[in-house]
Amino acid sequence: MQLVDAGHQVVSTSDPAGNAPLTGLSPAPGHILTDQVASLPGEVGEPYAIVAQGVRDRTGTPYVVVVASPLRVETKSVRTATLLLGVGALLLLLLLVALIGRIMGRALEPVERIRSEVDRITQVRGRGQITVPPSGDEISKLAQTMNQMLGRLDQADASTRRFVSDASHELRSPLATIRAAIEVSSAHRLGPDDERDELIRSEVLRMQRLVDDLLTLARADDGIPMSSEEVDVDDIVDAEVRRLRATTDARVRASIEAARVVGDRARLEQVVRNLVDNAARHTVGEITLSVSTQGSWVVLCVDNEGAPIPVGQRDAVFERFTRLQESRERDTGGSGLGLAICRTLVSAHGGTVVATQTPAGNCRFEVRLPSADDAAATPPAATGPLGPVRAQRAVGSEDSTVTGMSR
Repeated sequence: MQLVDAGHQVVSTSDPAGNAPLTGLSPAPGHILTDQVASLPGEVGEPYAIVAQGVRDRTGTPYVVVVASPLRVETKSVRTATLLLGVGALLLLLLLVALIGRIMGRALEPVERIRSEVDRITQVRGRGQITVPPSGDEISKLAQTMNQMLGRLDQADASTRRFVSDASHELRSPLATIRAAIEVSSAHRLGPDDERDELIRSEVLRMQRLVDDLLTLARADDGIPMSSEEVDVDDIVDAEVRRLRATTDARVRASIEAARVVGDRARLEQVVRNLVDNAARHTVGEITLSVSTQGSWVVLCVDNEGAPIPVGQRDAVFERFTRLQESRERDTGGSGLGLAICRTLVSAHGGTVVATQTPAGNCRFEVRLPSADDAAATPPAATGPLGPVRAQRAVGSEDSTVTGMSR
C-alpha cells in the first residue's frame, strides 16, 4: 500500500523498499480508478491489480491511496482453465468425430443393404426386388427407383429372351422344311424337280420375309432412319387396292379421299401392305379400305369380314410374334411381326394404330397420322347440289371412289 500526495511523491508505504510510485493513477478525492500491470517496480513476472482512491486529510490536503494486489492465484486459475478447455475441446472433437462416423455408418447402412441386394440380384440373373425401408426418406425413394429399374431390366431381359426364342423357332421351321425337301428328294427321287424347287423357293421367300421383318424391328429399337417428304396416302392405298384385286379372289371395296402426310413413303407403303395382307389372310368375305381426313388427322381404315380382335387382346396383337390362333397353318397365320412393324412405323410418324371393329361387327384396323395439308393452300372442293363431287378412281371397280378435287 502507498499514500501518494498530489505531486506523485510517496508519503507512506507498507514496503520501505518500494519508494517509487506503484502507478500514475491520480483520481480526485472521492473517486476510484483501477489498473492492471505486468509487474511492480523492482519485481519481474508477476501481474498485479492496482486500485487508487482519492482522499483528503483533516486539513483538506488531497492524497491518493494506492493498493496493489498480486494476481498469482487468478493467473494460475486462468492458465489451468485454458489448459482444461483445450484438453476438453480436443476430447470433444474426438468424440464428435466418432459420433459423426457412427451416425454416418448407420445412415449408410440402408445404402449398403441396397448395394448387397443388387449384387445378389445380379448374381441370380436380375430377378428379385430390393427391400424398401419404411422410413419414407431419400433412401426409401432410392430403393423404389432401384426396384423400378430392376423391373424394367427384368422385363427387357425376358422380352429379349422371348424374342430370340421366337425368332429361332420361326427360322427353324422353313429351314427344316427346306432340308427335308432336299433330303427326301435326294434319297427317294420323289416328285418332279419343279415341285421341289417351288417348295424350296416358297420357304426361302418366307424365311427372307421373316429376316427382313426381324431386321426392321431390330433397327426400330435403335431408331429407324426415315426420310421426310410429303406423301399422298390415297395414292399408296390406291396401289394396294389394285394389287389386292390382282392377287386375291376376295371382293375389294375402297373409299378414298385425297390425303397427304409428311413422312417416309417406303415405310408408309410397308404399313399399308402389312395391314392389307393381314386382312387378306383373315377375311371370309370382302375387304374394305378407306382414307379420310378428320380435322388435323388422316385416317386409314382396313376392314375385313372376319371376327374382330377380342377386346382383351387388341393391344397384345401388336406385340412381336403374337398369334391369336396358334393352331392355324404357317401360310395363313403369318410370322406374327407385321402388326408389330405397323405400330413401330406409325409411332415413328407421330400417329397411332389400333385394332377395333366396324359398326357391322367386322374386324377393323385404324391408322391415324398427322395431316400435312395446308388449309389455306388447298383448293376448295367442287360442290354440287348434293355436296362434294365424287370422281371415279380408275382402279377397275365401281366400288372405289375419291372425294374432292383430283390432282
